[in-house]
Amino acid sequence: MKQLKLAKDFMMKGNFFTNVSILVSGSALSLIVILLTTPLLTRLYTPEEFGGYSIYVSILYTASVMASLLYESAIPLPKEEDDALNLVSLSLVIVLGMSLLTLAGVWLFRHSIAGLVNISNLEDYLWLLPLSLLGFGVFQVLNTWLIRKEAYPFMVKGKLFMNISQVFSQISLGLLHFGPLGLVAGEVTGRMVGSGTVFRLSWKSMKTMVGKISLDKMRSLAYRYKYFPLLSSWSSILSVASGHLPVFFIAASFGSKAAGLYMLGQRVLSIPDALIGFSFKQVYFASATKQVRSTETPLNTLFWQMVWKLSGISFMILFILILVAPWTFDHVFGVEWIESVSYLQVMALLFFFQMVVGPISANFYVFEAQRLHLLGECIRFILLIISVLVSTGYQFSPIPTLLCMSIFGSLGYVVLACLAWYAMKAKGKKKIEREIGVEAVEAK
Repeated sequence: MKQLKLAKDFMMKGNFFTNVSILVSGSALSLIVILLTTPLLTRLYTPEEFGGYSIYVSILYTASVMASLLYESAIPLPKEEDDALNLVSLSLVIVLGMSLLTLAGVWLFRHSIAGLVNISNLEDYLWLLPLSLLGFGVFQVLNTWLIRKEAYPFMVKGKLFMNISQVFSQISLGLLHFGPLGLVAGEVTGRMVGSGTVFRLSWKSMKTMVGKISLDKMRSLAYRYKYFPLLSSWSSILSVASGHLPVFFIAASFGSKAAGLYMLGQRVLSIPDALIGFSFKQVYFASATKQVRSTETPLNTLFWQMVWKLSGISFMILFILILVAPWTFDHVFGVEWIESVSYLQVMALLFFFQMVVGPISANFYVFEAQRLHLLGECIRFILLIISVLVSTGYQFSPIPTLLCMSIFGSLGYVVLACLAWYAMKAKGKKKIEREIGVEAVEAK
C-alpha cells in the first residue's frame, strides 16, 4: 500500500495523467481526421491499390528502424542538456546518410523487391522511399527531443499536421486518379510536413545551445551509447519485421487484394493503439527515465498500473470493434471492403497484446537492457516464422493464416512483457551487469 501511495503521489506530482490526456486528446484529433477520410480513400482507391501501398509502408517502417541506428532512443537519458543535443545532431546526421544509402538500394534492387512481394507496379513509386525515410527519421529524432523536454503539446501539433497533410494529399491525388502513386505521394507529403513542423517547434528549445554541438562530443556519445546500434537496432529490426511480416506473406501468397483487405483491418485496429498505446508509451518513457534518475519512488508500481489499466481499456475497445464491424464496414468503407471484417476479427487478439506490451517495452531503453530486448524480439520473430511454416504446411487460406499468426504473435508479446518486467527487477537488484552483461543505468 505504501508503494502504491508513493507511485500515485509521483504520478500526480509529475502531471502523469495530465500529460497522457494531452497526448490522447491530440492523438484523438489526428485519428478523427483519419476516421473521417478513410471512407473517402476506400472509394477513391481499390483494395489492390491499397495492397501496393501497404507493401510500400511496410518497407518504409522496416527501413526506418535503421534511420538513426536507434541513437534517438538515448536522447532522454543523459543528465546534461548539451549531451542530449549532441545525440540529436548525431542522429540527424545518421538519418541523412541512411536516406542516401536507401536511394542507392532502391536503384539497384527495385526489380527484385517488386518481384519478391508479387506486386509488379511497385517499381513505379518505390523511388519515393528515400524521401519518406528522411521525413520519418527527422520526425522520430526531434519527437524524442520533445519527449525529453516533456513538450507534449508540440508533439501533438507535429503529429496532427503530419496526418492532416497526408490524408488530404492522398484524397486530392485520388480525385485526379493517380492510383497507388497518389497514396504514396501523400505519405511522403505528410512526412515532410510533419518533420518540418517538429523541427520548427524543437528549434525554440535548441537554438541557445547550438554552440555546444561538437564532433568530438558526438563521437564520445556514439561510443557511450553504442549498445543502441549494436543491440537495440537489431531488436527493433526484428520487432518491425515481426509487425510487417503478415502483410508481406499475405501479398506474396494471396495477392495484392488480400494485402489491401488486410491493411484496412490493420488500419482500423491501429486507431485505438495509436490513441491509447502511443500516448501512454511516450509519457511512460519520460516518467520512467525521470523516476529512475531520481529514485524517489519504485518503478514497479507504475509498471503494473500501466499493465492493468491498458489491459482493461484495450479489451473494452477491441471487443466493441469486433461486435460493430460486421454491421458497419460495408456502409462506411464500401461493399467491396466487407471481407476486411474477418481480417480485423482474427487480428484483434494480436493487437490487444500489442497495445498492452508496447508501452512497458520502454523498460528496455530506460534500463539499457538491450540484450534482453534482443532475446525477446528473437523469440517473437521465431514464433511468427513458425506460424508461417504451419500456415504454408497446411495450405491455409488468408483468414486461418492470420489467425495462426495472431496466436503465435500474441505468445511472442507475452514473452516480451515478461522480459520487460525482468529488466526492471534486475535493475532494482543490480543484476543486469552481472547476469546479462549490459551496462545498467544507475540511479544516483
